[in-house]
Amino acid sequence: MSTILIIGATGFIGLPVAQALRRAGYIVYGLARTPEKARVLSQNEILPLQGDIANLSEWIPKSVETIIDVSGLFKEAYVLLEQAKKIGAGRKPTDPKLGFIYTSGMWVHGTSPDHVSEATVLTHPSAIVEWRPEAEATIMAAHDVLDVVIVRPAILYGGNGTICSVWLDPIYNAAKENAAAVSIPGSPTLPITFVHKDDLGDFYIKVVDKLTILAASTHPVINAASHQEDLGPIVTAFGKAIGFKGQINYRPAENPFEEGMVTIVNFRANKARGLLGWKPRQIPFAQGMEIYAAAYKAFKE
Repeated sequence: MSTILIIGATGFIGLPVAQALRRAGYIVYGLARTPEKARVLSQNEILPLQGDIANLSEWIPKSVETIIDVSGLFKEAYVLLEQAKKIGAGRKPTDPKLGFIYTSGMWVHGTSPDHVSEATVLTHPSAIVEWRPEAEATIMAAHDVLDVVIVRPAILYGGNGTICSVWLDPIYNAAKENAAAVSIPGSPTLPITFVHKDDLGDFYIKVVDKLTILAASTHPVINAASHQEDLGPIVTAFGKAIGFKGQINYRPAENPFEEGMVTIVNFRANKARGLLGWKPRQIPFAQGMEIYAAAYKAFKE
């Protein structure tokens, strides 16, 4: 069975991906920057590695066939790519290429009223990821020595709700303080495109399984999105689930991260459903809020 190295393996995306690949039988290594994170990886049957990605080629296990970058970092993405290219270039022409899966995201499209697909030209990315289109292009240009695939996930939900905390944390804190009202960025009719963290883990299994086929295409980019929901019903259901009795008000975004979270992207995963046979199975956010709010509270408390 294939061996994989994940950069960012303890993160909100990385850990579910690592867990899913391990359940599927893969041998999974994860870069751990602290002893605490190494312990988390070991508890999940993921082999922790410590090292600097600036010299990855010197310490990466020789058995690794695919590197998955879910770190979301800017400068380190280029450093990691150069190290992967160095490893790939050192292989014999008759050897399989080293796989390299880069995790981007739907914000590269910016807000658009039109439907966007993997082939849509990136002209106005959200400010917080304005560097990513160039990073994607640089990574895809390495196809001569690497089997490259770019994954663009939608907004993740489930578990500790990390990225959705921009909406959930203010409501949770207001409930604890018995506040009469709370303000969050967005609007009640803001449409958000989601994918559950565990559905995304299954998505990566299918990408790894068909990596060579995907990488051989002229545009090896693939979206990961399950459905779209309006913000209002989600936060209303969350407030009810945690006992918040006040009023939820909405305001404009106040920083680049919030601007990203209120980005409207009509984003689908038809390619993944057709080519990979990927089928999201998790309950939508608002509908399953009894489950998701309980998980969120367990992490907070």
